[in-house]
Amino acid sequence: MLPDELTLIAAGESATYYRTGSTPDPLTWSFPVGEGQYPPEMWYAAALHDLTGVKNNGYKHTGIDLNLDLAPRGDIERVLGLSIYALADGIVTYSTAAWSGVPMLVIRHEHNNAPLWVRYAHIIPAVLRNQSVKAGQTIGVFADYKLGDGGDHLHLDMATDAFTREWLTPDIHWIDPVSVLKARLDPLRVEAMLKH
Repeated sequence: MLPDELTLIAAGESATYYRTGSTPDPLTWSFPVGEGQYPPEMWYAAALHDLTGVKNNGYKHTGIDLNLDLAPRGDIERVLGLSIYALADGIVTYSTAAWSGVPMLVIRHEHNNAPLWVRYAHIIPAVLRNQSVKAGQTIGVFADYKLGDGGDHLHLDMATDAFTREWLTPDIHWIDPVSVLKARLDPLRVEAMLKH
């Protein structure tokens, strides 16, 4: 269910919400993946947010990894020419081609009237540092990821502190992206997107 303070007005690839009991102030969020032939329900999470390693067989992870191109799906994101989209309006605060050997960017969004920094990693950015982005705007395409498990995917993590390249840094307050996605998007579609 959606949080009580939000009321669903419209839904689709993006969902617009208004705070209940206030002057309409649209907060538009979009899924970071999926379009037409490959909606979010067809995506899956290969790694979950888990700073302890309990959920990921010992692998400590700050975010979620969406859609590795492993069997049975193959390299579907490249075959269909899928892009990665900004979750919400924001500003690109950091971009690099060398985050542990892969490109990534960080966008400062707003969530619950507070800054939220979101890392979109393993992507080739289509936006520049200090650029404003809109919810649903294409911000990049999948990088051809050859390290580790060898699968192309979107690494998506979130923090309430500004960060650039840090990874599992105790000074950074990492939060589970799933809780934010479920609060801002259709929670049933988010749940479907996370199934293995």
